Amino acid sequence: MEAKKVEKKKINISKILNIVVPILFVILALNIMTAKSDKLFEIIGYRSYTVLSGSMEPRFYPGDIVITKHKNKTDIQVNDIVTYRDNDGVIITHRVIEETPEGYITKGDNNNVEDADILTKENIIGEVKFNIPKIGYVMDFLSKPMVIAAEMILLAVFIFFYYKD
Repeated sequence: MEAKKVEKKKINISKILNIVVPILFVILALNIMTAKSDKLFEIIGYRSYTVLSGSMEPRFYPGDIVITKHKNKTDIQVNDIVTYRDNDGVIITHRVIEETPEGYITKGDNNNVEDADILTKENIIGEVKFNIPKIGYVMDFLSKPMVIAAEMILLAVFIFFYYKD
């Protein structure tokens, strides 16, 4: 019996990098632009936020990223998870548990009591559509101005050496 040769597929790292690197930079760029511009957030429709507390556990944990859809592009209902600014300007992500004529009553899933303030439509940023576990701290780090400068330098070096004859 003749032994058959088993061909191993080689992973082409350069093809993977050609896809992954531009996608990462586009995601980072969109995240930075929508974080700085409310108008761009309204146009694109989505913005990411990093979860900082355990008030929504077990749904979200500190360090998770929540992707929020702009309030003009969604219809908020009871049981939806929303991102909003409280009366002090702090950004919070909690669940709508009741709708009243004055606004919405919210509560963190891990909290024993509902939030003190009634949430008005003006304070709503948007509805949370999905989350990405544990990537929030990385995205926050990568969004710092000094790190962005280093990223641009690394991108330039990568392009220079990758496309060098």
